[in-house]
Amino acid sequence: MALSTKNVGILCQYFYPEHVSTATLITELALGLKERGLDVSVVCGYPQEYISDSFKKIQVDEILEGVTIKRIKYTEYNNKSKFGRIFNFFSFFLSMFTKFFYLRKFKMIIVYSNPPILPLITYLLKKIYGTEFIFVAFDVYPDNALKINRIKENGIIHKLMNFINKRVYSNASTIVLLGNEMKDYVLNHNIAKSSKNLKVIPNWFSNEKSVQHTLVVNDEFIEIKKNYRFIVLYSGNMGPVQDMETILQGILSFKNREDIFFIFSGHGSKVQYVKSFLKNNKINNSQVFGFLKGQDYADVLSISSLCLVSLEKGIEGLGVPSKTYGYLAASKPVLSIMSHDTDIAKDLLTFECGVNILQGDIVGFVNGINRYFLNSTLTEAESLNARKLYETKFTKDLNINKYFELI
Repeated sequence: MALSTKNVGILCQYFYPEHVSTATLITELALGLKERGLDVSVVCGYPQEYISDSFKKIQVDEILEGVTIKRIKYTEYNNKSKFGRIFNFFSFFLSMFTKFFYLRKFKMIIVYSNPPILPLITYLLKKIYGTEFIFVAFDVYPDNALKINRIKENGIIHKLMNFINKRVYSNASTIVLLGNEMKDYVLNHNIAKSSKNLKVIPNWFSNEKSVQHTLVVNDEFIEIKKNYRFIVLYSGNMGPVQDMETILQGILSFKNREDIFFIFSGHGSKVQYVKSFLKNNKINNSQVFGFLKGQDYADVLSISSLCLVSLEKGIEGLGVPSKTYGYLAASKPVLSIMSHDTDIAKDLLTFECGVNILQGDIVGFVNGINRYFLNSTLTEAESLNARKLYETKFTKDLNINKYFELI
């Protein structure tokens, strides 16, 4: 396909300088495609929530290392409320739609599933101007919202999204899915009619060099490492799709041990429940931190011996927990809680760098912790294997190259 001067457009909600993982991934993709010789432009939302204080003034139009950025403003209602979230979604969509005529100049557009109505714009561009588009599904909506009772089955949002999905999945030149379980899901549930335009490209972990160090700067983490021989880390979102109950029930077996410590880091609707559970059960060998980034995140990974990742039962195939890639980049074995049929569970088994248990398997959780706690030689060996898995499948350059080949 011959590409025009402005050959690649990217449509997304979150982008630089926001620090949420989706923004970082999309920013790195844009810069990576630019480095590979493509002319890249991004139309995204104006930063609101996920931004550090160091960015006082952000321009609506900006050029970042050769990538053209156009930011659109939209409403800022509370995303934790159902109506606030929906209103923000539609406000963002309408604001993005004002760029419709600007977008028609692109021969190829990469569009993301967040917010889920955004790809409707690229579908209309395809029908009116013949614009090709790649749809990147970070999750499968509205199925994931139905699973956690965020929307009603056969309600207006459910019907609207089925209407949009039918057109997006059948008109995209390629549908990018984050794992093979997602590919199986969209095929088995008739969301995609054929596997011909389906491509599995996982996300990756940024700043891999920052987590390959042993020097810890944060005084609080230095103290924890000094006092406890074995540290277990759960990092990332603690929301409706994460199984926190199996982890918390399992921790009861290690309550107030003086040689094992549990760290929770992140945000989400279950954070308060995690805090209350630990407090009510007087579990003193644990602590909950907020969202960690930069040096603090590198530090908490550095002091950890084993890392945790989980999904609620039935969520598999609707999304892939990318936090796992940071664990692997930092050479940490992983205890995962999800179906044995997921890519993560299979990879941990194949590369011998972790164990997987099913949701609710408290005995399996306890045995998984003890497997590493009681065998430092095994932990060291599987730490090396974890890094091998990362280098084999989840590096930035490897997966950006896959997008470049698609274009």
